[in-house]
Amino acid sequence: MGEMCDIDLHRAVGMSDLAALLTEAFRFPKDDRLVDALANGSFLRDWDASWADACGDDPVGVCGSSRSAIEGCEAVFAQANREAMRREYSRLFLSPGSDVPIWPYESAFLHREAGRTDPPNLFLTRSTIDVEKQMAEVGVRPGHLRTEPCDACATELEFLSFLYAKWGESLHCSGAVGEGEDFESSDCWKEHIGNFAKSHALNWMPRFFGSVSAMSRVPQYSCLADLGTAFLVELEKDAAMFGVR
Repeated sequence: MGEMCDIDLHRAVGMSDLAALLTEAFRFPKDDRLVDALANGSFLRDWDASWADACGDDPVGVCGSSRSAIEGCEAVFAQANREAMRREYSRLFLSPGSDVPIWPYESAFLHREAGRTDPPNLFLTRSTIDVEKQMAEVGVRPGHLRTEPCDACATELEFLSFLYAKWGESLHCSGAVGEGEDFESSDCWKEHIGNFAKSHALNWMPRFFGSVSAMSRVPQYSCLADLGTAFLVELEKDAAMFGVR
């Protein structure tokens, strides 16, 4: 495997793992797994290792910023409490009616951002239809379509984790194509990443994470949102290089 391919493989694996960590961070903490990982330091250790995979050893730019963010979050995460985080998640994202402080769904978030005061349509929107279409193109179907919009923050992050994992798989397994395996090309997976990032994730998540960081009354969610912002900076770099269909 060439040096450039090896760098790309580390990038793909690291970005997939970062997106997976954020997926769990921005789902309702129904059990102790997230809080335990925050409190015992394993979440930040996993984040740090994944960031090293994605960014390498370059201390310039976001890698250095991520290290500062991690150091700032260590003490905060050590005090994580499940009930406090459950209450704050519910307050921020699940308040009844249209009074929710921050919509965790792309279409609803943009609906409010556009100045609309009427209740948003959560399911049959241009955003949800296109998200579902892009997922279907690569064989993905969310398991909760009837209960949660597919343009939820955690669902979009989970899909990005999947796309990066498939890019990494295509790089790792490219030599097996001639042995009967039908792997989609790495360029095709990069195109899927660039397309989804520009048409969805980068279209609202930077402001979503900024709102969470500013409005959360529980510091753990502010720190998690800051880590999310750092991830999106790296995603934007990839999207700029990968292009859009």
